[in-house]
Amino acid sequence: MEGSLFRSEVLDAPSQAWLGTVRLATPVSTQAWTVAALLIGASILAWLFAGHYTQRVHVTGLLVPRAGLISLTANTVGVVDHVAAAEGDRVVAGQILVSLSGEHTSKALGNTAAGVSTQLQRQASSLRQDIGDALTLRDRQAEDNRTQQTLLKDQLAQIDAQIAIEKKQMALVQDLVNKWSGLVAGGYIPALQVEQEQSALLADESQLRSLQQQHAGTRQQLSALDDQLTQLPLAVSAKLNELRRQLAQVEQALAQNEASRASELRAPASGVVSSLLVKPGASVSLGQPLLAIVPDGSRLQAQLLVPSQAVGFVHPGVDVTLHYQAFPYQKFGLQHGVVRSVSRSALMPGEVTLLLGGGTPPSTDSLYLAHVDLASQNVQAYGQQQPLRPGMALEADMLLDRRRIVEWIFEPLYGMGHRWSSGS
Repeated sequence: MEGSLFRSEVLDAPSQAWLGTVRLATPVSTQAWTVAALLIGASILAWLFAGHYTQRVHVTGLLVPRAGLISLTANTVGVVDHVAAAEGDRVVAGQILVSLSGEHTSKALGNTAAGVSTQLQRQASSLRQDIGDALTLRDRQAEDNRTQQTLLKDQLAQIDAQIAIEKKQMALVQDLVNKWSGLVAGGYIPALQVEQEQSALLADESQLRSLQQQHAGTRQQLSALDDQLTQLPLAVSAKLNELRRQLAQVEQALAQNEASRASELRAPASGVVSSLLVKPGASVSLGQPLLAIVPDGSRLQAQLLVPSQAVGFVHPGVDVTLHYQAFPYQKFGLQHGVVRSVSRSALMPGEVTLLLGGGTPPSTDSLYLAHVDLASQNVQAYGQQQPLRPGMALEADMLLDRRRIVEWIFEPLYGMGHRWSSGS
């Protein structure tokens, strides 16, 4: 460089460190980990905002007909004497299924039910005899009245004939007295003879009045008999009604006693016995469920027992995935259905037991009943459509609420915000 005291090399030398240029080296593995972390974070964010999670509740149940199970209950307190059907048996309407015995034995009286039955039968027999006697007496009195009526009518006819004769005789005597009265004045007939005829006329008049009184009395008797004949059926009918009422009460008590001694429960409709809850020798109470029948020709539905803590989110239209114990879902896949209805009140313990066929309830919590319409009445198994059967046990997942995952994570914050906004 012209006009410079030092050469250019001297001027450039201080800018170069004697240890050389400083360089920051970045390992390749660190860059890879950074990229991977960014990708994982992006994936997590994408998963949180794009991913969804469905809240499920796991429940149990069984298949039942849409028409419902026919429950056969005990009609008396007693002991099961005989059971004529088993679970899975097909029964026809009117078939005897269960026989109950209500016999009770007393140390002092022996078989009390038999003794009561004997006494009631005697009372019934006595009342029937009283009814028969009342009917016989009614008929006899009616016949006697009709006979007396006939006699009185004949007597009236005779009195009428006598009255007619008496009147004719009086007319003749009166005519004769009138004629003789003129002859007495001329001295042709003695006055005594006319007086005798007049006396005979008075006697005839007295006889006529007597006959007329008899006629009136007989007519009164006949009228009284007519009244008696009219009132007799009414009086006897009142007595018969009272006797028949007593007989009906005794027969009802006898029927109840006989029913308590031994009763036969028959199938109200044809179908299949789905659950049998009693065995011979078991004691039963009035109204206790004994067995259930699935009626023929009924479309199947799923009945699910939903715990009380989950029932608030179950409503018609909720999707349900079903897996039947008879067809493992690992091999035959899941089945589907839709909730049709949910009970408004919790089931009674006896109802739960009956629905489960005598099994143990899945929870000690209160249970509600949900009815689910099945997407199919068959299951595809080994290339064939296998029909579902009433009483099949199943498990189900009810798909209650579908949200994005981020919404589930921040749900507590949403809840706090909602409470604060409600409080303010």
